Amino acid sequence: MRAIQQEIEAIVGRENFRTEEAEILMYSYDAGMARARPEAVVTFTSTDQVAPVVKALYAAGIPYLPRLAGTNLSGGTIPLKGGVILNLSRLKKIRQIDTAARVALVEPGVVNMELQRALEPFGFFYAPDPASQKVSTIGGNIGENAGGPLCLKYGVTADNVEKLEVVTPEGEVKTWSYRDPGPDLMSLIVGSEGTLGIVTHAWLKILPIPRCIKTASASFASMEAAMAAVTRVIGDGIVPRALEAMDKVSLDAALNGKKNPFTEDTEAVLIIELDGADAAKVRRELDAVEKICAANACSSFKVAASEAERELLWQARKGAYPAMARLAPDIAVEDGVVPRPRLPEALRETREILSKYKLTAGLLFHAGDGNLHPNIVFDRRDLQEVKRVKKAGYEILKSCIKLGGTISGEHGIGVEKRVAMGWLYGREELEFFRALKKAFDPADLANPDKILPVSFDSNPEPGSAGLAARAALSPEGRSIVDELRLRSRSGVRTAVTGLGTRLKADRIMEGAKPLDLRSLAGKAVIDRENLTARAEAGLPLEEFRRQLKEAGLALELPDLKGSVGGLIASKVCPEVREILLGLEVATADGGLLELGGKTVKNVAGYDAVKLLCGSMGAYCVILAATFAVSAGARRQHAAFVEPAAWDAFEPGPFHRRLKKALDPRNLLNPWIYGDGGKA
Repeated sequence: MRAIQQEIEAIVGRENFRTEEAEILMYSYDAGMARARPEAVVTFTSTDQVAPVVKALYAAGIPYLPRLAGTNLSGGTIPLKGGVILNLSRLKKIRQIDTAARVALVEPGVVNMELQRALEPFGFFYAPDPASQKVSTIGGNIGENAGGPLCLKYGVTADNVEKLEVVTPEGEVKTWSYRDPGPDLMSLIVGSEGTLGIVTHAWLKILPIPRCIKTASASFASMEAAMAAVTRVIGDGIVPRALEAMDKVSLDAALNGKKNPFTEDTEAVLIIELDGADAAKVRRELDAVEKICAANACSSFKVAASEAERELLWQARKGAYPAMARLAPDIAVEDGVVPRPRLPEALRETREILSKYKLTAGLLFHAGDGNLHPNIVFDRRDLQEVKRVKKAGYEILKSCIKLGGTISGEHGIGVEKRVAMGWLYGREELEFFRALKKAFDPADLANPDKILPVSFDSNPEPGSAGLAARAALSPEGRSIVDELRLRSRSGVRTAVTGLGTRLKADRIMEGAKPLDLRSLAGKAVIDRENLTARAEAGLPLEEFRRQLKEAGLALELPDLKGSVGGLIASKVCPEVREILLGLEVATADGGLLELGGKTVKNVAGYDAVKLLCGSMGAYCVILAATFAVSAGARRQHAAFVEPAAWDAFEPGPFHRRLKKALDPRNLLNPWIYGDGGKA
């Protein structure tokens, strides 16, 4: 450290390189339970300083990690290997608000709420609104792929980022957009917790504030009744702006000292918010929601009559975490997700686990997207209680996995959930994630030892298995996997083909043996209650739409030709990323991976699902995909212009690194990365 101190001080100024004990202690913890000491803290006053400092640290072999407000809840900013904390909190300029293009350009230290306040005079808002938005930053929100109540309708952070400027682990500066031809590198950065690069500028999607917003509360005598109402609302095709649930413990803590508008027998409350340009339509939807709640034993349904009443409801919801934190010296927040219809089961099992370990918790749910947050209060000075809290947290996560869910919807993995990654995924998926990390950070210096487990728990639960073991492949899918294994053993190169609407015959390199995926066209598996549908890669999009229409559902995409797999692999419609929840893929050597799943929120590991949009069959072979679908009539789409993705794509250094990591012998669509093709 001393060897490069002078070099770093020349970049940031002597006063911004700190090694004093008080400074070290302040940066040795975040909002999670983990603790570790850095060796130095570097504070930036300009985004131009970040790349030179990272380059110097990388050359010296010193680990580092970016940090902003430190509000993350899973230990993502804990320096497990010492090294340097890169403090980006002073980089808080809003560079541009472009209402015509509907984009805001910001630095990473901009506080979420400050951006909202800056947008409001222009009549716009930024959709991701985590409960910590008064203090959490845009850079931190991007690192964790934060959500919030509004993500039910408007998507999580990944859905609201247009472009990112990123300092790579070696100190290069890159600008990536999800619209770029080829694999989606930008979306891989979102949710990567600073392990793949550091965001220095973000171009964010901003939206006009809706003309009509209606907020209501519904009281129930049980949380089970409230969850039943949630399932019915979503299943009927109503898409609220927000649909939140609180139990009595959370409610009492949040309203302590304030007027309580709910009756004494209230055990659960739903906060329902609808918006739109058409006030009459919003009113009709609100009436429909009220009828659904009444049919599920709602004891009281109230529409906020003023902005003050609306604010009171949201203060109760967003103030529940700090209110619970005042009940005890410490608080642990879990963050599991299950398919929406499984919420009642998740609720029951969570309560049983908390009772088993004699713990007190307030239960909060982003109910509309199946995301549950038990806020467990405890005292870390009581070592036995700490052990019970950790055991309960792990059992809650295992319960979510068992119910078809995942271990994190918006709080990330960090250090505290690394072990749970081994319960959710099999070895092949974890090795796939390790390959992604190594491709970006070969020296493992960028926030090392985060996200991925340092060892494997081979049998965490009797009968438990990783995702890949549960992949419901058809016989045709299995034969594709077997064929890839045979070809891999003899080094045969493969041309992945489908309906032929994207891949032209004259592009196929001589000697590459076609692998026709048209046989992967079985009937789509439609989950009407969860509003998801799984389709095999060879299924024509027209047939997929027809099957969905028969079920009263729709795919929120323009009317395109081709196959399901071709749609994703070619990225002919970049917006497919917004409704794509999971992929089942085969690797070049015939390995089987299941990435993502059936939940609408999932930040467990790197977002390889979005990365493979535009990968053109050169990284993996897509076998099946799971989509979020909508009930009722499809929304109207703007005019669609097809990008010439196949011809415009020129692999860059990071595309080539990923290719080498995922398909080192260049067996899949080999001409795309050289060896006889134009690239």
